[in-house]
Amino acid sequence: MKIGIMKKHEEEAVSHMVANAFYGKFQDKTRLTKKQLQKLLKLVWIQEADSFSMTIFTVKTEGEVVGAFGYSTSGQFKPSLSLLAKAAAIIKAIGPKAFISFVKAGLSTSRNPAQNEWYIDFIAVKESHRNQSIGHDIMEHLAGAALSDPEIDNLTLYVLKGNERARHLYEKYGFIEQYSKPESDYHFYEKSNQTLNPYV
Repeated sequence: MKIGIMKKHEEEAVSHMVANAFYGKFQDKTRLTKKQLQKLLKLVWIQEADSFSMTIFTVKTEGEVVGAFGYSTSGQFKPSLSLLAKAAAIIKAIGPKAFISFVKAGLSTSRNPAQNEWYIDFIAVKESHRNQSIGHDIMEHLAGAALSDPEIDNLTLYVLKGNERARHLYEKYGFIEQYSKPESDYHFYEKSNQTLNPYV
């Protein structure tokens, strides 16, 4: 298994996995088809990760992309000219109401990390490769990378209420629930520097 920064030719595979993983989050609020959602995510998020201070990694087995994850560091949102042009084209194609619903759904788990924080934007695994410990490999990679960076004090993420498998995984690696707003569909989790290593 190989983990590395996403390459341009891997954007399609990553956006497919992210759309599959988060379709429920968007579908109820936007009424977009999975194909439409995948295209939107690819154009205005995956391809424009730098605008959101997000770094995306892929997990590959025998050359096939079977997983992906992204995390954000502190920094202001810096929309590129290409992001603005894509957003304008999308609004023209699907209408402003659908686009605004898409943005609102995305912002429901958006976070501007602190200076010493990595915010995990997403973890996605290809459907045919689930239950093969890829999520564990990703969490170990993140914990190890954070431990090797003396400026990082904590990792944070949101997890959908009712997703007990994900909650169990994150709790195994030292994430602790910080809060859960009644009106929100998500729990907010944090892992401090003292618990970055699950074996300590």
